[in-house]
Amino acid sequence: MNALVSILVENTTPSPSLIGEYGFSALLEVDERKILFDTGSNDALFKNAENLGINLEEVEALVISHGHFDHTGAVIPFLQRFGPKKLYLHPDIFSQRFLQMKKGLGPNIGCPFEPEDLVKNGAEIIFIDSFSEIMPGVFISGEIPRRNSFENTGGNFKVATGHGLVEDKLLDDMALLVDHPEGLIIISGCAHSGMINTIEYILERTGRSKILAFIGGTHLITASEDRMAQTIAVLNMMDIEKIAVGHCTGFYAAARLLNELGPRVIKADTGMSFSF
Repeated sequence: MNALVSILVENTTPSPSLIGEYGFSALLEVDERKILFDTGSNDALFKNAENLGINLEEVEALVISHGHFDHTGAVIPFLQRFGPKKLYLHPDIFSQRFLQMKKGLGPNIGCPFEPEDLVKNGAEIIFIDSFSEIMPGVFISGEIPRRNSFENTGGNFKVATGHGLVEDKLLDDMALLVDHPEGLIIISGCAHSGMINTIEYILERTGRSKILAFIGGTHLITASEDRMAQTIAVLNMMDIEKIAVGHCTGFYAAARLLNELGPRVIKADTGMSFSF
């Protein structure tokens, strides 16, 4: 099995020919089959793919990590340009979502479309809420159990219900993974379930222990000292070769991970690729 992960949207990039955009998107290629994981928040996906020489028309499926705008903003434009495509998503992604801030409730940060918009633009909607294989060796985690005491969603998130605004537990948070012969490749949008919860659940479901790479967001930007310490302690015990953190990880958390875990930690940037 040959696998390639290319980051098409990230908050930052060192390349003058690419665009940094708040959000995340990665292209997964496994034996020449292509899956797009998230789309970023605007149109950087298309400009970056073009400048990287990547033909998005060859993508056969989209996987959405969760229903926030910075991961779903280019879904409709993508379908308008390249549809029809299979679209794997959790049924909760359409919720109206908000961030409670000190100064009050922020604007809606949910995904900018409804199910009918997807259908109208050529999406074959496939709802996923449990661990599922979507092509040989490629899996979606489904809902990730919250089992430890030190991780949380990473923010004071709210969701609209018939009974008003309540805590948003972001149960739709899902990861994409490749069960490579040499180890697991995990791609994370934000890890609202917790980076450690995510990894441990995937290890449990696959029966593997070796992790080639964890790539993506970790939502450690708001992590307490206790959460950081326990996260690092668990990662130190894991057999994991590369940790490429970005998006919602935050500068201080990324620096702490690098300082504690060494050169296997790198900052994820738009334009990076990882070959396995």
